[in-house]
Amino acid sequence: MSDNQNNLSNLRGIESNLKFLSKDIRGITNNLQGINKNFEAVLSKVNSVDNKVDVVSTELSALCEEFRAFVNEANRVANLTDAKHNIVMLEQELEKEFGNYEVVRRHAVGIIQAADVNIVKKETIENITEELMLATPRYWLAPALIALSAWLSDNRELAEKALKEAIRRDDEKTSLLFCLISRRAGRLDGSLLWLERYFEMQDPEKMERKIIIVLDAFASGLFGGDTKGLCSSKIKQWIEELSSKSGFVEQQRENWKKVLESKKVAVNEEEFPVLKEHSPTWSKMKESLEAVQTHNEIYKYFNTIFNVPVENVTAVSAKIDEILDNLVGNYDIEELPIRNQLRRNRLVVEENGSLEKANKRFDVEAKSFERYEDFSQHLTNIALTPESTGALIATQKLAVALSKDWVLDAYEDLAAKGRMEVPVEVDINIENWSGKTRDGSNGEELLNSLNTYIDEIKEKKLSKIHWLNGTVVSTGLIATLVSFFTLATVVVPIIAMSIFTLTGISQKRSIPNKREKIETELDNFRKTSQEILNGFLAEVVDYRRLYAEKDIESEKVVNFLKELTPEQYISVQSNSKAREIL
Repeated sequence: MSDNQNNLSNLRGIESNLKFLSKDIRGITNNLQGINKNFEAVLSKVNSVDNKVDVVSTELSALCEEFRAFVNEANRVANLTDAKHNIVMLEQELEKEFGNYEVVRRHAVGIIQAADVNIVKKETIENITEELMLATPRYWLAPALIALSAWLSDNRELAEKALKEAIRRDDEKTSLLFCLISRRAGRLDGSLLWLERYFEMQDPEKMERKIIIVLDAFASGLFGGDTKGLCSSKIKQWIEELSSKSGFVEQQRENWKKVLESKKVAVNEEEFPVLKEHSPTWSKMKESLEAVQTHNEIYKYFNTIFNVPVENVTAVSAKIDEILDNLVGNYDIEELPIRNQLRRNRLVVEENGSLEKANKRFDVEAKSFERYEDFSQHLTNIALTPESTGALIATQKLAVALSKDWVLDAYEDLAAKGRMEVPVEVDINIENWSGKTRDGSNGEELLNSLNTYIDEIKEKKLSKIHWLNGTVVSTGLIATLVSFFTLATVVVPIIAMSIFTLTGISQKRSIPNKREKIETELDNFRKTSQEILNGFLAEVVDYRRLYAEKDIESEKVVNFLKELTPEQYISVQSNSKAREIL
């Protein structure tokens, strides 16, 4: 009884303590609520400050944008003003330094046209050219016009003196000028000699794109027949010079390999359904067949080029005259620095003061004029994409003929590589059975191997059906029987034994059906597998035969390319026996 009283007293003490603790908790809660209110007030003020900062930031960004716009506009106006001022100054400088050059160019066009129609007195032409010579003591075109005037007047001595001076000032341009003038006048023998001299001065590592037009005219016979091989030998010399450089021939071979590989033809996989489905070697076989089928495509590609008739050369003649006009009308190299500055400033004006836009346009224009490439690249461009260069079919034929050694090397490398990659043995997989053949001749061996594999499967499956004491034994039933014997009474094993016996009798009756089912399935599998094997062997034979047929076509390509000579593709026009100037 006293224990109960003590427990009651303890409980009351605990209750009293809990009341005090509850009061303390309520006090803490009130304090936390006060703190929370103060925190919310502070948070509200922080959010207010953030909003004000956002407003200030937005206004500052707008102010910055306005300032940038103001600075950009000021720069634009200043650029525009400077460009206009520079244009005036540069034009004055150009007129002062090279004004007479422009006069010479205008007269050159007139003199050439007058020589065509022969309606201007020779004395008039002589007087004008002499005055131009006096006015432009450094310009190559002035003595060239005196030489032309003397040529028209049959003054050989003066013509030779003037030619020497023109050649001294600019040998390359003088040679091209008289090459084109001689061609225009029908003096083809003289034109060819001047062309040979012009070719002599070319750097095969850095040639202008106009060489394509000159080659067009040469291949079309507009400069006459190169019967002595003067110009052809120079072209071959360019190639030899380039070929002597380390790695050049290898690079050309790789370039042509890429071109020839692009002619690859896709294989129709439906022609080899068994190989596609059951041979892990098929991917390599497919690649090899695609490569060997390329031979005929390459042959057709080159054959098409060389069987296209050469078009009318009228268009080439017009292009050659355009080169002549540009040669006498374009700016001289001395003028280029000022001309470039002038063009840049004019672009600034056209772009309303935007230096960025003006510089972009100037860079694009500069690239379009700087069309220097090595001769091999010109040849490759003409041979592969004549439409991009404007080259004629006659020039494409010449370009391919000149490139034939590189093409042959690349082609033979690809052909040899393709032959090396042809699989020696072809594998076949039918479920877990595998075999291989070279040419389908070991069919009986593969068939025996396949039958042995199927027989082994059959034996394993049938062996799973066996007898023990006249009853089919099941692992699950044995486990059940053991558990009954160890965990149950004597009655239970008797019942289990009875069930086991009845089950065994039932399974005994189903054994023939199971055996028959297994044998039927395996017989069907054997038949299907043998059909697959026969199809596999037949397709391997077809593949080898097809590959051999396609591979022979490589001889057509090699023979075709070997027979090409550049001289075959230079048209010959009748040469005039008129006088020459050299």
